[in-house]
Amino acid sequence: MGKHITARLYGGAAISAALFQISAAHAQDRAPQAGVDTFAGDIVVTAQKRSEKVNDVPLSITAASGDTLTRQGITNTNQLAKVVPGLTYQTSQYGTPVLTIRGIGFFDNSVGAGPAVTAYVDQVPLPYSVMTRGATFDLERVEVLKGPQGTLFGQNSTGGAINFVAAKPTETLRAGIDLDYGRFNAVEAQAFVSGPITDTISARLALRKEYADGWQKSVTRPGDTLGTKRFVNSRLLIDWKPSERLRFELGANAWRDRSDTQAAQFIAFIPGVPVNPANQYVFDGLSSTPRAADDNRSADWQPGVDFAHNKRFYQFFLNGSADLTDSITATSITAYSRYRQNGAQAVDGSAFANYTIVDNAALLSSFSQELRLSGGSRPLRWMVGANYQRDKSSENQAGFYNTMSGTVVGIVTHSGTFVNDQRVKTASAFGSVDYDIAPNLTLQGSARYSDQRRKFQGCFVDSGDGVTANAFSALSNLVRGILEPPGFTPTAIPPGGCVTLNADYTPINGLIHDRLNEHNFSWRGNISWKPNPTTLLYANVSRGYKAGSFTIAPAVQASQYFPATQESVLAYEAGFKLGLADRAIQINGAAFYYDYSDKQVQASAPDPFAGNLNRLVNLPKSRVYGGELEVTLRPFRGLRVTTSGTYVDSRVQSDPLAPSRAFDALGNPTSFVGNVFPNTPKWQGVADAEYRLPLSACLNLSFGGTATYRSAAYAALAQLPNFRIAGYTLLDLRAGLESADGIWELQFYGRNVTNKYYYDSVYRAVDVLSRVAGRPATYGVHLRYRY
Repeated sequence: MGKHITARLYGGAAISAALFQISAAHAQDRAPQAGVDTFAGDIVVTAQKRSEKVNDVPLSITAASGDTLTRQGITNTNQLAKVVPGLTYQTSQYGTPVLTIRGIGFFDNSVGAGPAVTAYVDQVPLPYSVMTRGATFDLERVEVLKGPQGTLFGQNSTGGAINFVAAKPTETLRAGIDLDYGRFNAVEAQAFVSGPITDTISARLALRKEYADGWQKSVTRPGDTLGTKRFVNSRLLIDWKPSERLRFELGANAWRDRSDTQAAQFIAFIPGVPVNPANQYVFDGLSSTPRAADDNRSADWQPGVDFAHNKRFYQFFLNGSADLTDSITATSITAYSRYRQNGAQAVDGSAFANYTIVDNAALLSSFSQELRLSGGSRPLRWMVGANYQRDKSSENQAGFYNTMSGTVVGIVTHSGTFVNDQRVKTASAFGSVDYDIAPNLTLQGSARYSDQRRKFQGCFVDSGDGVTANAFSALSNLVRGILEPPGFTPTAIPPGGCVTLNADYTPINGLIHDRLNEHNFSWRGNISWKPNPTTLLYANVSRGYKAGSFTIAPAVQASQYFPATQESVLAYEAGFKLGLADRAIQINGAAFYYDYSDKQVQASAPDPFAGNLNRLVNLPKSRVYGGELEVTLRPFRGLRVTTSGTYVDSRVQSDPLAPSRAFDALGNPTSFVGNVFPNTPKWQGVADAEYRLPLSACLNLSFGGTATYRSAAYAALAQLPNFRIAGYTLLDLRAGLESADGIWELQFYGRNVTNKYYYDSVYRAVDVLSRVAGRPATYGVHLRYRY
C-alpha cells in the first residue's frame, strides 16, 4: 500500500514542480489577491438562460462558487446540503441517488427513473441522477433553483433544478493543482491547465483522481473492511470565437468509478411468514445475525463477493451562439450522454446469503438538441425555443435470495434478473417574455408544452437454472387449481423464461410490453419590484410536471409494472432579497405553498398467494408549505458569517385511488392521509463562518467551520417507528495558511468532527430492516496552488 501512496504523492509533486516552473517564468501574471471574498450577491447566474447577478433574479436560488465548494470539501452531489438548506439526499436499497428539494423528490430503486430534481452541466441535461457523480468537478459555480422549473428546464424539475457551471477556458495561461490526504489513506489529486491555443481558440483541461482504503468494518469478521474508493474524472472544454458575433464551445466530460458499493446496516429481522421446514435455515441464519452498532463504520456483507462496482460515464456537447443582430441571439445546444454500470450490491447488511444483487447492470443514454432565439432590450426581453430529447435505459439486476417471506408454495432460495427497458422521446416548445411595466417594476411570463412517448418492456426472469421458473410454475398451478375448473393445462415456465404472472396467475409468454404517452403545459408568472439597487421583492406562481414512470421489481404479477402517471405541482412563492449597510448585510427570504397532484410513490400491497407486492402508485392530493431565510454578515474585512434555514410542512391529503390501496412498508393496510412526505425533515439549517487574518504582508491565516442540521424524518409513508430517520447536526472545521496573492493555500480540515452517527435511508429488504449510514469523522490536509 505504501508504494501506491508514494507513487500518487510523487505524481502530484511532479505536477507541482512543473507548475512552479511555469509560474517562475510568468511571475508577472498573478492570481487575484487572497482575503478578498467574492460577495455572494455578485455571483452571476444563468437561471433564466441569461447572465444576471443572483440577487437580481426573482427566484429562490442558492449559488456557491467553485472556491466555496472546494473550501468546504464538497466533491460530490450528495454533499450539496452543506450549502443548500432544503435539499436532501437519500440512497435507495439498490444504490440509486435521490435528490429532494422542499419535500419534492422521487424515490425509486430504478437507475433509469426520472428524477424530480433535474441536473445540468452548462445547461446540458444529466437526465438520470446517477450521472451526477462527477458534476461537482472543476466548477466556476453551482446554481440550485428551488420550485418548479419546467418552463425553461423542462419536465422532471418539479422540485427544482441544479445547474453546474464548469470553469471556462481563460484568455491567458492559467494552471493549478489541488492535493489532499486524509483519513482512511485517502488521496485526492486534481489539476487543470487553461489558456489560448490560437487567437480564436482557447481550451481548458482538468483531471481528478480519488483513492481511499475501506472505511466500513464488518460486524462479524474483525479486520474485514469495505468501502475502497477508485475514481477518476476529466473534462475538456474548447472555446472557438471565429468572429465577434459567432461563438462555439465544445465540451467532453468523462469519469469512471471502481469504488466499492456501500454496505447497508442490518437493524432487525422482520419475517413476513411463520417459520416452517422449508425456510427454517433462513430463519436460523437471519435470527442469529447481529444488529449493526450505532456507528457509521459498522456494517456487514456476504464474504467472498466482490462489491467493487464499475461505473462509466461520458458526455459530449456542442454549444453554439450567433448574434443575428445587435439585439437577437440564436443558440444551439447539442449533447449526447452515456452511462454504464456493473457490480454487486450488499442490500441487507447481513453476512448471511440472504439478499444480494449479484450484478446491478444498467446502460443509459441520452441525446438532446435545443434551439432558441432570444433578444430585445428594456423594456421588453423575449425568448422562444424548441427541444428534442431521446433517452434509453436498460436495466438488468441479477440477484440471489434466501427469503422467508415467499409465496404459499414456499419459494425460499431462488435467483433471477429484474429487466426494465425504457425508450423515451420528448419534444417541447417554450418561450418567455419580460416586460418593464414601470421603472424597476417587471412582469415575467414563461411557458412550455411537452409531449412524451415512453415504451417499456420488462419482467422477472429466471437465471437459467430453472429453480425460480419451477417455483413460479408451481405457484401458478396451485392458484389456478383453486380458481379454475379441473382440466386446465398446467403451467411449465422454461429455464431462463419470464416468471412474472398475469392477474389470473397464467404465465406471460415473453416480456411484458407497455406504453405511456403523456403531454403537459408548464407555465410561470412573476412580478418583481426593485426599488433600489440592493432590494428586490417578487411573487410568482408556476406549474411544473414530472413524467410518469415504470419501476424495476422482482414482479410476481404483471400489475407491479403498471406505471405511475405524471405528477404536477402548482407552486406559489413570494420573496425578497435585501442588501443593507453597504451590502455588509444580505438577507434573502421566501415563503411558498405547493398544491401537489398525483405524487408518485412506492407502495406495498399484500396478495393472498404471493405475499407483499411492491409497485408505483399516485397519490391524488398532497400539499407543502414553508419558508426559508438566509442571512450573510460581513461586519468587517476578513470575516464572513452565513446562516440559512428552511421550514417545510408536507402532508398527504388523499390515499391512492382504487384498485390501489394504502399499505405500510410492512404490508399492513393503513391510510397515508396526514402523513409527511418521505425523507422530508421539517427543519434544515446551515451555518458557515470564515475569518481571514493577515499575519504579514505576504501571509494570511484563515479558519472557519460549517454546521449542518436537519430534524427527524421518515424514510417511508405510514410513519412506522422503525423507519424513522433521526435528526442530527454535523460539524466541519477548517484552518489554513495562504499567500496574500492567492497563489497557494495549505488547509487542515476535519469533517463530522464529533463523529456523529447518522443515516439517510431506512428500507425493508424482504425479511430485513436495513439502514444506509453516513460517513464517520474524517480529517486531513489540502494543498492548493494556482498559476
